[in-house]
Amino acid sequence: MNRALLAVDVRVLSLFLGVLLLAGSAMAHSTEVVGTGHADIDIPAVQAAVDQGGAVTLRGRFSFDQPPTVLTALAGMQYPAATIRISKSVAISGVGRDRDDLTEIEGGTIPFYVEAPGADVSIRALRFEHPIAEAILVYSAAGLTITSCKIDGIVPSSALGGSIAIDIDTSGAVPTPGQPGHPENISGRVLIADNDIDVSGGSVADNTLGITVFSVGESPNREADLFISGNRISNTTEPAINFRRIGGRAHIEGNVIHTGPISSQKAPRPEVIRVVNTGSYVVTHNSIECEWPDPEAIGIGVFSQFSAWPMEHAVVLDNDVIMSPPAGTVFGNFSAGIDVRGFTRDNVIANNRIRGRARAAIAIDVFKGGTPTNNALLLNEVDDFEGVPVSFGQGVTDTLVLGQQRIAENHKIASGTR
Repeated sequence: MNRALLAVDVRVLSLFLGVLLLAGSAMAHSTEVVGTGHADIDIPAVQAAVDQGGAVTLRGRFSFDQPPTVLTALAGMQYPAATIRISKSVAISGVGRDRDDLTEIEGGTIPFYVEAPGADVSIRALRFEHPIAEAILVYSAAGLTITSCKIDGIVPSSALGGSIAIDIDTSGAVPTPGQPGHPENISGRVLIADNDIDVSGGSVADNTLGITVFSVGESPNREADLFISGNRISNTTEPAINFRRIGGRAHIEGNVIHTGPISSQKAPRPEVIRVVNTGSYVVTHNSIECEWPDPEAIGIGVFSQFSAWPMEHAVVLDNDVIMSPPAGTVFGNFSAGIDVRGFTRDNVIANNRIRGRARAAIAIDVFKGGTPTNNALLLNEVDDFEGVPVSFGQGVTDTLVLGQQRIAENHKIASGTR
């Protein structure tokens, strides 16, 4: 009996010592850095802290206003160098009572660049003031959290042709079946939530975007679960939320977006929320006000231009879309509150409220040789919309429209308008 009790005591003591060692290790990797406002001090201090990994607390005001030196994996795609490289698991946190009182990072070209294969990276409660090109670029990680940050204005980059607030990207350009990027680089849970993003600073000659996700997650073994939730995004000239080719699931929920009155003239058909190609998408409870003057502006775009990457089973539910173009705008062939086009099938557009003015409240369009099939438009509200309630492209026939037909009887359901 005594031997048994002794063995138990030894095991308990070993466990206790192990916990103490782990706690000591965690404490050893907890670092606080206080900003000085001098880039030649702040940048190496922050780089040294994140190189240790663990928990890094940034306090005060930091200046990153110095030529960048960190080459990124996307340099061959004309991406500029970055300021800080994150290469291992780290949780970076600022301090402050509210978004106007957060730890501040002033300037810097791509202040944080994440190339951390297999690592879990967290960035929270930081205020980025006028970063150049992008605030955060992520090329590889196995778990990513970016929450409660504020991004105030981004200086467009001539190399990029604009700016992006948060860029999660393994391709460096629009992915294609021939050049898909490296979607296996990013997997696991990706949470981008409760950020306040104002990308003002772009002109009609700049593509300025909010959150971009290009070629992320590889099915079936390295999938990503993406949650884009509760963000406030304003003053974009191109998509506020832009997804192309994911392997996994994306939930785009509860975001509040106000485009502002400037749209880029460099890219056609700007869409406030854009979901494209493969992946499982749920777009719900978002509030959109689109003031772009572009004649083909779209509130929510769901499409695929590639037969090899069809858009299937997307759900667009309970969104509030207001299209507010300037008076006198002559609408183009794709102008819509919600547009489904190209190689798309089995998608559901339900219970959305669409107001304002456009060519159509909801449109189902042929695009790049692809004809949408077997989509459903259910109980969408267009009472306060000026324009065609529903528009079908030439050859689109098998679309279920339920509930909205009663509203559309007083207008015109367009078929073959293109």
